[in-house]
Amino acid sequence: MSLINTAISGLNVAQTALEVTGNNISNAETEGYSRQVVEVSSSISLYTGSGYIGTGADVVDITRITDEFLTVQLRSDTSDFFDLETYRELIEQVDTLISTDSTGLQSSMDQFFAALQTAAENPAYIPSREVLIGEAESLSAQFNMVADYLNDIETTLDSQIAASAKEVNSLAETIALLNQQIMSSAGSATGLDANDLLDARDQAVLELSSYIDVDVDEVDGGYNISIGSGQALVLGVTSYSIEATASESDPTQMGITYVGATSRVDITDDISGGSIAGMIDFREQSLDSTYNSIGQLALTISEAINSTHTYGLDLNGEWGGEFFSEINSDDLVSNRVTSFYTNTSANDNYFSVYIEDTSALTGSDYTLSVPGPGTTRYQITDGDGNVVLEGGLQNDFPQEIEFDGLRLVIEDGSFAEGDGFTINPYSGAAENMTTVISDPEAVALAYPIRAITNLSNNGSGEIDQGTMLSIDTETFSVDGELSPPLVIVFHDEYTYSVYDNTDEGNPVSLEPPLEYLSYVPGTTNTIFTDDPGETQVSSWRARLPFDATTVDQGDTEDLYNGINPERFEFYYTDSETGEVTLMDDLSTESGASAAEIANELSFIDGVEARAYTEVQMTNFTNNGTTYVPDNEFEVWINGFNITSEVTASSQTTYMDGYPEEVPDEMTPDFLADRINSHYELVDSGIVAYSDGTTLTIVDSSGEDIVIEMTGDKPDEVLVDGVPDVIDPGDSFQLSTGQTWSIDPIVGNTDGSLNNNTGYDFTEEGPYEYELYLPDGRTGYITLDQNYSDAETMIADIEDKITDLLDDTSVAEVSIDASGNLSYKTLMTISGTGDPTQVEAVSIGGQVDITMADGISLETDPDIGGIFNGIPDAQSTYFGFQFEISGNPEAGDEFSIEWNEDGVSDNRNALDLVNLETAEIVYGTTTMGELYSLTVERVGAQTSSVQVLASASEVILETTAAEVQSIQGVNLDEEAALLIEYQALYSANAKVISVAQELFDTLLATF
Repeated sequence: MSLINTAISGLNVAQTALEVTGNNISNAETEGYSRQVVEVSSSISLYTGSGYIGTGADVVDITRITDEFLTVQLRSDTSDFFDLETYRELIEQVDTLISTDSTGLQSSMDQFFAALQTAAENPAYIPSREVLIGEAESLSAQFNMVADYLNDIETTLDSQIAASAKEVNSLAETIALLNQQIMSSAGSATGLDANDLLDARDQAVLELSSYIDVDVDEVDGGYNISIGSGQALVLGVTSYSIEATASESDPTQMGITYVGATSRVDITDDISGGSIAGMIDFREQSLDSTYNSIGQLALTISEAINSTHTYGLDLNGEWGGEFFSEINSDDLVSNRVTSFYTNTSANDNYFSVYIEDTSALTGSDYTLSVPGPGTTRYQITDGDGNVVLEGGLQNDFPQEIEFDGLRLVIEDGSFAEGDGFTINPYSGAAENMTTVISDPEAVALAYPIRAITNLSNNGSGEIDQGTMLSIDTETFSVDGELSPPLVIVFHDEYTYSVYDNTDEGNPVSLEPPLEYLSYVPGTTNTIFTDDPGETQVSSWRARLPFDATTVDQGDTEDLYNGINPERFEFYYTDSETGEVTLMDDLSTESGASAAEIANELSFIDGVEARAYTEVQMTNFTNNGTTYVPDNEFEVWINGFNITSEVTASSQTTYMDGYPEEVPDEMTPDFLADRINSHYELVDSGIVAYSDGTTLTIVDSSGEDIVIEMTGDKPDEVLVDGVPDVIDPGDSFQLSTGQTWSIDPIVGNTDGSLNNNTGYDFTEEGPYEYELYLPDGRTGYITLDQNYSDAETMIADIEDKITDLLDDTSVAEVSIDASGNLSYKTLMTISGTGDPTQVEAVSIGGQVDITMADGISLETDPDIGGIFNGIPDAQSTYFGFQFEISGNPEAGDEFSIEWNEDGVSDNRNALDLVNLETAEIVYGTTTMGELYSLTVERVGAQTSSVQVLASASEVILETTAAEVQSIQGVNLDEEAALLIEYQALYSANAKVISVAQELFDTLLATF
């Protein structure tokens, strides 16, 4: 090759280098442009005798300057940044919404409760009530606005996800096309890469990574791009797509579905990185939880205000109605469940979801699934994937499932294995909250109950004005009155009973009885339970013995107290599953005292038993006449003689003020005074009462009461009298006070029986009655006569019942104010006529068993036990509680009655006010704290994502700068290269010039 050709090759290299450098400078600001360089190599040298001589230089290739590691890192950093930046932009909207006074809820809540406080200060003042309603309307409107704004964000989010999916598809098509062009150029005659196409492809991939995280593999010059959990978006020259479709778990939200060659896959949960992931993460981590929290707060405040408001009375004495809209309206309960779009069943399911307990709500959505095998089992998981409940699908609908304060009712439908359903308890709660009360007079600020302290009370006991818990009880079953009104009567400073006070002045036992309850003086004692499910079952009082036993005084250890052996079995019924399990069981021995039985039962969890023993002594026969021989009428209670003469001033048997003289005629008053003054009897818990006719002795602990007596034997013929006289003897009748109802089964007197007039049972007769007998049998009597007076009627009924008894006792019949018949039995205890012998009886007590919600009792045997034939367990829940403090004394009374004309009563208003600080969320948190926690959570998320987004931006900028430093155009360097290549060009031109001169010189020689 000639010198000139060598120079020309150098000239070509310099010219190409100048052109590439000029192209670099021209594209210095072109996005995605990679700096190009010229690769030069020496031409093939030629061999000469003097050695190898070069023939110049060739341009081998024009290559892009890239760094594969940095390119991958730039894509990853871009995905991370757009993920966090998108999240930041969205969550800042929510943070501003709920944390700003003008758009958040806290200010409206504060103003509402302030208006309640103002109304409570003057409950009869109409303008205050009007302001309260206005603030309630503002509060519900604010809830609507916040929920609507969150729904708008959701709608916008769905649109953005759909738009982003389209952009991803467009970029995937572009990349596939570029792959084709690049692979074609690589297969051309030159076999060289098209640098601009490579730049365009890398730029398209980088832009794609701003929407979604991608994995890139280069195969045969083409890019294979995968997303999600490995789904191919681009395979060589073929592109696939994604679609924004209804989310599998919630058709109301947009998810991402991958559309492959032969299948469609929901990849919403597999997407990471890019703006799409940022939108999905924001929705799942922030938007949904905020929406749920706002809905939970709306449900809680609505239910709390509504339920408390319905406990009260308005200005017209009517029950309060709904204040805010019902949280379990038909529209709400039927729209809290959505089906997965992937369900394979007929999609004919119909659900209802009821909010049963707002304090148990968790703020989470749930998934109801049919995991298989088959369709016999369901599983409920919370938003974190934790299994909350699982059980069997009955396929016999409706089926109810209760969990986390919710009651899910599967009304109807069919299921297939793999079916799923999303349960959102908060759907529509806040946006549909409205204030439904409009009449200021209808605001219920008063209580329906009030407590009255008897003006004759001697103690320092004080009763508060109560706390309302519910009106869904029998107590409030009749409008305008308590059913029944109650009276609390103190027997002494340690015990009290609660009676039905319908007939004032003649209170009777409740059903179930609440008698001889313990009281702790000097402290605050809560009266009545707050457990709606608490029930009580009360035994019969131990039956009277067949007859008294004649024994030596004090020899009473072998006396039978009327209590037979009995077995107790306690069961627990799970309220959610209905499963019944045996909790515990025990057996009691024959002759065990009621106190012993109660003590054993009280060791069982959820069971509390109390016992008391009552004895009534009446119809004393002792006229005080001295007969010969004459035996003293003496009575012993639990071994203590309470009828002996005690006159010594130093005596230590009785307290000061005891009756010293024993009267000629034994009376209930004397015996009661002696018992209540007896140190040891009082210390053992014995107390006595007398109404002048009947002596009632009570052991409030339930120990047996042993009664002994001696005196003249009735009907003894005396020889000293002229003529002979008959000593009526000493005696009394004994009863446990137990009464049994006499229930009509044929015929109806319509409550017309009374203690003053008779009744004609021949008219529409005969009448049949059913009654429980003390030995456990069921007895029947027939009334078919026309009684002219009540005395004859009652006597005949008593005779009929006495004939049914299997012992020596007699029946005593009573008619209450409602015309209902009942009876009790009386046995006669008489003197023996032998001062060394006594007639003795041991009286057992009654056991009341209180059981917590879900607990039930079964006893065995069926006949003979004190719990045989008793009524079913009954609720002890009245729907209110009272507190008594101080030191009441025996005979003190407190009445609980309907609150007539309570227009100035503000107790329900105060309860409404107190809801602001009540821990009614989760049982530990107030409504204000729930909102604050929501604001704090969103604020913390906002702050965190702001920091992460800023850090991600710095990382992205750093990576981009590194990429730019390597493959970007540096104008200073390119300017230097221009000078270098210009000099190269000039030098090669000089070589050509020299070669020309040499050639000219050569020609000149010829």
